[in-house]
Amino acid sequence: MIKKQKVEKKSMKEKIDLTAVSETMLVPLYARAIESKKENPEFIDNTAVEIIDNLDYNFKKRFKNSTNKMNFWGCSSRTVILDKQTKEFINNNPNGTIINIACGLDDRFSRVDNGQIMWYNIDFEDVINLREKLIVKNERVINIASSALDFEWINKIKNKDNVLIIAEGFLMYLDEQEVSQLFNQISQKFNSVVLLLELMSSWMVKNQKAHDTVRTTGAIFKWGIDDSEDFEKLCPSYKLRANYNLTDQMKKYSPIFIRLISPFLRSRNNRISIFDKTEY
Repeated sequence: MIKKQKVEKKSMKEKIDLTAVSETMLVPLYARAIESKKENPEFIDNTAVEIIDNLDYNFKKRFKNSTNKMNFWGCSSRTVILDKQTKEFINNNPNGTIINIACGLDDRFSRVDNGQIMWYNIDFEDVINLREKLIVKNERVINIASSALDFEWINKIKNKDNVLIIAEGFLMYLDEQEVSQLFNQISQKFNSVVLLLELMSSWMVKNQKAHDTVRTTGAIFKWGIDDSEDFEKLCPSYKLRANYNLTDQMKKYSPIFIRLISPFLRSRNNRISIFDKTEY
């Protein structure tokens, strides 16, 4: 059974002012906090609960038109999958390096830490500054204020071997050329690399007005692929190892409903894909 911990509330709340893309990090944050407060949660994210309680931001009012429960189910489902796969990487690479690109306010480190790993968070300066204020520091966690496409951040990563790259809720905001540039740079600069990526379908990009995040934040999706193997064509240095469609995990939230729409949903839903670098 997952044990909940008491979280102390701060006396003064932190105010935030974010652009549309940065604001998208509040959707999964809110979803993780909601899940954590359930009686029998799939995971406990104490950091998300604490941040929600201590940000000067009316989540309920901001997302009052967020009637699509599936968006929150999807955010929680990808957290379950990504946490599990990150733990598996750490079990196989106990002294490995994990890089969370476009980290937002996620504190996956606290949920998976084995006491040895090195962890890097990459995001825009306003996001990193907010992390510094809201999330407890650890000597093995390094926050780097940078656009993911400003490849200077790569030079700040000490270990270029046994590296896991996580990209959650991020790649859909890049265009195809930017995705190619990012991962080809990573392939050139790192030796042994595993990619843990959330991929969106091209159908959802084309029909993004129906997506809850777009409606509530005004963000714009730019890139998606229908088959994860297409990523290999775009970035030939990598080979697909595994695929996890969010639909399978989402069945736990509404077994009958998700099963009924599963044939429709699977082809349109996001998935978590694992790729290994094959060229050295």
